[in-house]
Amino acid sequence: MKKLYTTIVVLMCTLITYAQQDMTLYFLPGVPQRNLVNPALYHTCKIHVSGILMPVAGQILPPLHFNYNNNSFAYKHILYPGKGIYSDSLVTPFQIGEDPSVFFNRLHQVNYISIENHIDLITAGYKWKDFYFNFHVAERTEARISFPKDLMVLAWELNGKSLFGNEAYLSYLGGTAFHFREYALGTTWDMTPKLTVGAHAKMLFGKACLYSKKTDLTWKTNEDDYSYTFHADMQVMTSQPFFDILELYYDYEGDSIVYKDTTYEDVDIKNVIMNRHNPGFALDLGAVYKFSDKVTFFGSITDLGFIRWKDNVNSFQLKGDYYWDGWSEFRPLLMEDTALINETTDNYRDSVIRLFDPRFQEDKYTQWLNSRFYLGGTYKVYEKLSVGLLMRGEIFQSRLHGGLTLSANSQLTKWFAGSLSYTWQNNSFNNIGAGMVFKIPWFQFYIVTDNVTAFIWPQAARNLNFRMGVNLMLKCGKRKSEAMLD
Repeated sequence: MKKLYTTIVVLMCTLITYAQQDMTLYFLPGVPQRNLVNPALYHTCKIHVSGILMPVAGQILPPLHFNYNNNSFAYKHILYPGKGIYSDSLVTPFQIGEDPSVFFNRLHQVNYISIENHIDLITAGYKWKDFYFNFHVAERTEARISFPKDLMVLAWELNGKSLFGNEAYLSYLGGTAFHFREYALGTTWDMTPKLTVGAHAKMLFGKACLYSKKTDLTWKTNEDDYSYTFHADMQVMTSQPFFDILELYYDYEGDSIVYKDTTYEDVDIKNVIMNRHNPGFALDLGAVYKFSDKVTFFGSITDLGFIRWKDNVNSFQLKGDYYWDGWSEFRPLLMEDTALINETTDNYRDSVIRLFDPRFQEDKYTQWLNSRFYLGGTYKVYEKLSVGLLMRGEIFQSRLHGGLTLSANSQLTKWFAGSLSYTWQNNSFNNIGAGMVFKIPWFQFYIVTDNVTAFIWPQAARNLNFRMGVNLMLKCGKRKSEAMLD
């Protein structure tokens, strides 16, 4: 069971991925799930139920949120058809005869691969007078890997070419990955005929986490004497239920690193799934303002909160500076004696470790969620057609990651609604999105994506996402507020 749980979490972190974050969904008419990205939005039906725990319908079309985002390269940039004698094979930029600089030119100073998956366990909503109340429980897995361009260049060229004499920028190497359960209780209020506000209060319970809190790392090779200058200030924190690190330190007398851990062989998966030792709290806030009969403004912020990790936590720190100028002196000797090469390498490795002084702690820590904000508006062109403009922003590692979406949205009939969108994000300009909503008595089916082209040409996609599911809709009446979705 432990291996099964681990496999599921790994698959969720590597296959279920993170991209434009529901940009098309935001203005898609008639879908209750819009309330997740703006709690001031709701629908006309008095009762709404959805989720994978909903009998029959919840299993036929499970409510999944699927995202992938890469801000630098696509599959075709790392694996593509070869030329000449390799014309019948797939090659990489790093094979003999290929030019890796084409790939390196695509990289940014810091590159990100983002991952996200939400599984809606149960959601319920109820409309009462000027209020809409809702509740939901969801499993969430999120991960983001970051790596600097210079790390890739250094791995390929080593330090004697383009980085020779320059400082290799290796900061922001690391990432964040965590799995938690979310319990949310929300309300939406029509304050005035023009203004609607909403909020979610969310209790969070963390299950597992890997968190790079700080990664400041540089390496410079001096072009005059081949000396090296290293700087490191790194901190990585973890919380997981499968093993515990007992010791990690440098033994000065034994001149070696001491590492001890304990692996838990009989992990009760039920206790892992129901673990409440890592509590957290978050808020979602939203507002809708009807400026005129044709113009409406929207704004929201989601996941404004944190998780306090307490269960089986470990923290690793590495901090220090190191200068080495011995290469010129030892180089002739090393070229002649292999045994001396190994001995000298071991000595300098131990010196580096001793100087950087790795530390291990078991302190509790707080991890802030990646909060997102949305600002936008719609213009009603005709009774059944509106156009929208939406900006999304998110701060990660002190950097702003954003996107901009244009959309056309229509409630064509009582049983069908749709949206078409175009999104710019992370220097990617080929994101054509679409959303469709089908309604039959009592049930509503929806599927929405921010990038249809990713399913047609996956080899060229840097963004890939979709959301789908089925809703049970009861006591649906006519529209009474511009904040409603139908």
